[in-house]
Amino acid sequence: MFKKEPQIKALSNLKNSERKNIQSQCKEQTGSSEYAFPSQVIKQTTFKTPFTTGTVFTDQKNVPIWFKEKFSDLLYPTVFTCWSNSKLLPIVLAHEYVVEEKLLKGANLMLPGTVPPFDERCVKTRMVSVASTAAPDVVKAIGIVQINLPQYSRVIGESGVAVEIVHTFGDELCKVFKVKLQPPEGSAAILDSESEEEADIEDDTGVPSAPESLAAPKSLQDVQEPLVNVEDISEQLTELRVEDVDHFFTRSLYYSLAHDAKLETPISASNFVSNHILRNLPPIDHTQVNMKKTSWKKTAKFLKYFEKEGFLKLKGKGDDLTIIGVDRTKSELKNFAPYRIGGGASSSEKGASSVANEKEQASVMKAVSLYRPISSTKAFLSATDLPPNQMFTQQDIKSAVDKYISAKNLVSPDNKSAVRLDDLLYDLVNRSSKKENAVRTIARAQIMAPVLKGNFSEHFLILKADGTPLFKHPVKGSIPQVQIVTEMKIGRKVVTKVSNFEKFQVDADELAEALRKKCSGSTTIGEANTSPKTLEVTVQGPHGPAVIELLNESGIPTKWINFVNKLKKNKKRK
Repeated sequence: MFKKEPQIKALSNLKNSERKNIQSQCKEQTGSSEYAFPSQVIKQTTFKTPFTTGTVFTDQKNVPIWFKEKFSDLLYPTVFTCWSNSKLLPIVLAHEYVVEEKLLKGANLMLPGTVPPFDERCVKTRMVSVASTAAPDVVKAIGIVQINLPQYSRVIGESGVAVEIVHTFGDELCKVFKVKLQPPEGSAAILDSESEEEADIEDDTGVPSAPESLAAPKSLQDVQEPLVNVEDISEQLTELRVEDVDHFFTRSLYYSLAHDAKLETPISASNFVSNHILRNLPPIDHTQVNMKKTSWKKTAKFLKYFEKEGFLKLKGKGDDLTIIGVDRTKSELKNFAPYRIGGGASSSEKGASSVANEKEQASVMKAVSLYRPISSTKAFLSATDLPPNQMFTQQDIKSAVDKYISAKNLVSPDNKSAVRLDDLLYDLVNRSSKKENAVRTIARAQIMAPVLKGNFSEHFLILKADGTPLFKHPVKGSIPQVQIVTEMKIGRKVVTKVSNFEKFQVDADELAEALRKKCSGSTTIGEANTSPKTLEVTVQGPHGPAVIELLNESGIPTKWINFVNKLKKNKKRK
């Protein structure tokens, strides 16, 4: 049902009477009298796919829990609902390979892929859940039974669709609601030797897959710590009063005016706040201490308040302000004692800074370039040690080519750095160029480029800091680049645009919120002028370096970021 991305409308809260009615229907259809919705607030929205339309119900955190088609009263629970209610539906077990490589990629469950014995309730037209034998209590798919399964005690040699799948973990329904929950850890099943042999099938990509089951996130109890001195403030505070946040921002302004040597006027309001006020806050969680949580709410009100107090001299109207002067003779600044700031850039904190740098390096993502052979390379693969139907690193291919050259004695006797191409290597090297009467001798260092270009398709796999893949299977193409562009729009408004970040599993809403706090400027989410269309986050002001810093904190290294500043005019040569 959700093989294609559904179009959804804005969520709206269900009335209390509607919520009770839907919950009663869920209990009646599943036969589970003890089932209850996970939250008192239940939301709903309509969806539309190329095949059907219907309604989706979500909990308070916008996680889909049930859905139904427009002209049907049948309610389907999602896999997320079944994770916390494992007995809600009868479970049909299937081999792990079938679940991971077939069902989660859009296929129906065929009878030979199932594992008997079956629940007596798994009769034709019955709604069931599907789990793998590796984790029999972790539901991965929801579907409708197509044949009476209990009559089969053995499925080897049988044929037919056992369960028509309507929803799976990780399908387009999960993606459109941006659900980040992972399957809980399930208990391992004990299989007989026959089942183990049937399920023992390796992934044909030859690349390690992500773990099948990760622990489901657990809610943490908020702990309110007592307020202490600003030098010893804890980073684990969960909630602060408005007066406390005002105090932090006031202290940061005093620090910036009294001890920040990099502060020079005139300076725009956004740069002053992002590059000085926010950087000079104590080491505390900025999600708890930000401008929106102060009594001023906005940067302009914050600056105008301290202008009235005599600390600043401003120029401009509305929110478009510039600090053109400061008064460092104020008694509050003369007697102000510096404290440990969150940036950790002072010379007295080199030790802490080096530890932070080590942690930052440890949290950076890594990438592996892989190459899948095309059909025309069968002769080369059979002549070398490279196994078919797998992906290889560039070093694997180079080693195979070098061994082939040595085995066939193709090194030129006149020039040890050149290779005489036999028919096999000649076809590999000249396939992409299609040159007629090409030379038979080539420099050894120049072989790999044409071999890779014409005979292998490039893929990439991004690894998290802990070594687990960011996505399950390699993606075709070269390693992507996050695009950052600072430009001036019509009306002489400077904006910074960020795009192509979704390939690193960076959520657009979370990125926009983080930029809004870090840059103290408004953000919008739209579509970039690229093909295919991708999301683009725009923040007001020239914040290229700040965006790069934020992406680095997310694990994206600078070498995967392309920053273009269109405000700098290229000098014309005379």
